[in-house]
Amino acid sequence: MVRKNVSVQPVLIVIALLLCAPWQARADEMLEQASELRRHDPAAALELLDREIGAPDDKLAGGMPESARTRLAGMLELRAGILRDRGRLDAAMADAERLQRLAEGSTDPVLTAGALFLQGSITAERGAIADALEKFHAARRLLEPTDALAEKARINNALAVAHTFAENYPRARQYYERALELARRAGDAAMEASVLGNLPLVIAELEGPDAALQAHRRALAVAERHGAEPLVAQQLANICSVLVQIGRLDEAASTCPRALQRTTELGLRRLAAGARMSLGDLHAARGRHARAHSLYQEVLESVRGEIASVEEPVLEKLVTVHEAMGNPAAALESLRELVDFRQRRRENQRQSLIDELEVRYQVEQQEDQIELLRLDAQLQSARLARRNLMLVSAAVALALVTLLALVSWRAYRTKSRMERELSERNRELEEAVRTIGRLAREDELTGLLNRRAFLERAGEELRRRQRTGRPLTIAMGDIDRFKQLNDRFGHAVGDEVLRSVAEKMRRLLRDLDIVCRWGGEEFLVLFPDTSPDQAIAVLDRLRRGFSGKSLNTPAGTFHITLTFGITQVADDVPGAIERADQAMYRGKQQGRDRIVSAAA
Repeated sequence: MVRKNVSVQPVLIVIALLLCAPWQARADEMLEQASELRRHDPAAALELLDREIGAPDDKLAGGMPESARTRLAGMLELRAGILRDRGRLDAAMADAERLQRLAEGSTDPVLTAGALFLQGSITAERGAIADALEKFHAARRLLEPTDALAEKARINNALAVAHTFAENYPRARQYYERALELARRAGDAAMEASVLGNLPLVIAELEGPDAALQAHRRALAVAERHGAEPLVAQQLANICSVLVQIGRLDEAASTCPRALQRTTELGLRRLAAGARMSLGDLHAARGRHARAHSLYQEVLESVRGEIASVEEPVLEKLVTVHEAMGNPAAALESLRELVDFRQRRRENQRQSLIDELEVRYQVEQQEDQIELLRLDAQLQSARLARRNLMLVSAAVALALVTLLALVSWRAYRTKSRMERELSERNRELEEAVRTIGRLAREDELTGLLNRRAFLERAGEELRRRQRTGRPLTIAMGDIDRFKQLNDRFGHAVGDEVLRSVAEKMRRLLRDLDIVCRWGGEEFLVLFPDTSPDQAIAVLDRLRRGFSGKSLNTPAGTFHITLTFGITQVADDVPGAIERADQAMYRGKQQGRDRIVSAAA
């Protein structure tokens, strides 16, 4: 009797499930334990996370179950945040990049947004505010259609901090207030405390240090009530700084050492550096310049080349204290180091623009190479034509000779084959040129201009506006409730709707208007030689063209509405785009299917 092979696969699956269940519970418990340790013992939290995460093995991410991917992402995000707070920015960025690779295999937008948030926060610590804002806004757009209130609060708080670094305090305050609203709606007490801890930095600039001191004390009370040790340390450091600033030195003398002790114990490197710098300011204000110099030097050694937001002010203070100590040579050396630092920061800010120009240069090089291939094909065609002429002449001369007639016939067939091959090659080259040109300028799905082409056109129109003084207006439009449509009917139907909306926009807008798909369901329209009032009239006709009629698409008939934000372009296209985006966001909050203006 033949014995059948018994499959062991079901047994293995059962065993795997039995082993997986307790591991999952242990992993969730470990993550909760590490989060709690972060509040009062970050070093122990790091040790625990290092042991659990282990060596990177991103090859496994592609086949990783979604639950395991989410837990690993949580551990990476927590560890990167602790490393960032302790000033280990390179290690934090490595975890943030690993988190992004992990998110690429997931369908969860919150995971991708978390990776972008981490990269942005680390980039901001290094002083590249423009790059940080780009990542934060990308994360905000990913989260916009979701109900992730706590994550939205965190991104708005990060945008506010970045604008604070950039000294754009009114806009920073708007983002803080939005973050506070979202944190309270989400019931996230820790995030509420964090926002309340950051908000006084803006209040200090807009309302003065006395108002900021009261706000810091309120934030300290909230942090102590929730037992949030890092936030308590942060507020003590901020209160120390404000007390020194307003000259309440006796209170500062009792607060600043506490702040330094708490931030140092928790390993909060940037906050500890700030507290030590404020303590140096206290000694300088009391004329103890040697002690102030020693503290400033300790700060500089701890942050040099890593925490730009602290390195610059401490260099400025070293220049001042050297002068007060009557040491002009040392003051000059610190001043030179400060100038070098600012030069490096400007170079970093230019790097993103250089990268973009490099990509454009490579595309132009490819276009030049294709043009050379076309010219070479034309030259080969001319040579072939001369060769054909010689063959025809030989055929006429030897027409009476059968053997040579056969040779002529073979030459003719060769010529025909070469002509067909050359014609096909020319056709392929021309098609390649057209394809590259289209891909470089058009959105693949809708056929509208893409970002790169739109920004080039917008730059041209801005320069023309600056020459002629003619008005220039820009609008950001978004399809209302597009996520619900995608979720209900699927992405294929969503793509058909996007194509139909783009086609209808082309028909209803004027010939001089410039329209592009900015991303997702967002569209940008540029109105040359058009005031905001004139552009609103055009947009209102476009909006009513959607609102009052059903949209017929190959996937069916849908009722579509659009919300627009509009503003006048002064001297800055990216700034105008952001104002239009914020106005559109207000339109969404006010009920959608409307046009909202923003001041230039």
